[in-house]
Amino acid sequence: MNRSVSKVHLTALKISQRIFDVRRFVFSLETLLRHREDLEQKEKDELMKKNHRLQTEIHHRNGLASKYFETMKELARSRTGGVDARELDLYSLYAKRLTCEIGRSEQRLEELREQVQEQKQAVVEASKKRKVLASLKARKEREFFSELEKQEQKDVDDLVVTRFVPKTGSRD
Repeated sequence: MNRSVSKVHLTALKISQRIFDVRRFVFSLETLLRHREDLEQKEKDELMKKNHRLQTEIHHRNGLASKYFETMKELARSRTGGVDARELDLYSLYAKRLTCEIGRSEQRLEELREQVQEQKQAVVEASKKRKVLASLKARKEREFFSELEKQEQKDVDDLVVTRFVPKTGSRD
């Protein structure tokens, strides 16, 4: 009887030690996951900057187009108003310069759109790499807690079995 009581106490002691010795989940690739999260954030920040440059260029091009249309209106009014040829030439030169600037702005817009598309792809790739590690971490964490739960259940079962061990001796 002394053996069974000491065995029960020993098992209870082991379980209480496990309760107080709470095991923590540690992901071995946590540093890499954080690094990939940082890279993804940097790619997103770069995308935001490129989108801002694109929007700024669109605004610039729209301003040039507005100036061009205003210049053309003034040129049409000047032709009907009887303005001298020198002033008409100045309007024409200014309109040509605006046309060239609009063309250059369109080229820059195309380049910026390509850069934005490339950056979107870089963000997608960085996101995929991060998600792979995040899903691996989630799976490992589920496995860890499942194993921990199984161990706890085994400890409880061991405690129950050792506590209710039939006493040796006669029951007569």
